[in-house]
Amino acid sequence: MKMLRVMSKKLVRKTLDMIRDIAEESYEEIDEDEEEKQEDENIVDSQEAAENDIEKSEEDAEDEEDKYELFWSQFGKNIKFGVMEDTSNRQKLARLLRFESTFDLDGDLTSLDEYISRMKEDQDTILFLPGDSRSIILKSPILKSYIKKGYEVLICADPIDEYVFNHLNDYNNRKCRSIAKDEVNLLEGSDALAKKKQQKLKEMYKPLTEWFKGHLGKQVEKVQISNKLGDTPLFIFTS
Repeated sequence: MKMLRVMSKKLVRKTLDMIRDIAEESYEEIDEDEEEKQEDENIVDSQEAAENDIEKSEEDAEDEEDKYELFWSQFGKNIKFGVMEDTSNRQKLARLLRFESTFDLDGDLTSLDEYISRMKEDQDTILFLPGDSRSIILKSPILKSYIKKGYEVLICADPIDEYVFNHLNDYNNRKCRSIAKDEVNLLEGSDALAKKKQQKLKEMYKPLTEWFKGHLGKQVEKVQISNKLGDTPLFIFTS
């Protein structure tokens, strides 16, 4: 039994390494091509030859990238289940996850590492928004404010995506949080003036929020004002 457990661990590790190599090969190819291209520019006299090299490198990188996109289209759900079930390899599997994002609405997929590389300086949280479909998520009133403020949000239209992040909790020292939950406070601001203004608004509208809470009763946990909305009058957050 001990030998079987050792073999199982080694097989899993080898498989993950193989999948990771497929996922990262395209980015390595791009970096290598950039270096080679710069060296060639110093010795190549023909502009036509340089353009051919660039075109070829772009085609090769695209082919390598398509390899993992094809893999993800067929086995992506298995990777997600692995994140939920395999605690010992959770972080390694999380590197292989791919999601659509508000960074590029053309349908291209992004990894969590790419997301982190684009995060704002004041941001310590990987933001995502789950929903029944891509079109519904993009129409969400809560999403507009984050996009307007320059925050990238992952689009999680797969029913298991939210469960994946519930098990992941954090990645690469960044928390993973749904913007549909009231615990995400990036838009509220951290400076004293913003907090003072928010507190003043809460006191001003306290009679109204108390009336709504009394009217709705046990149907809601609390009613409060929020600066997370644009021109939408209300949004139901989850606790």
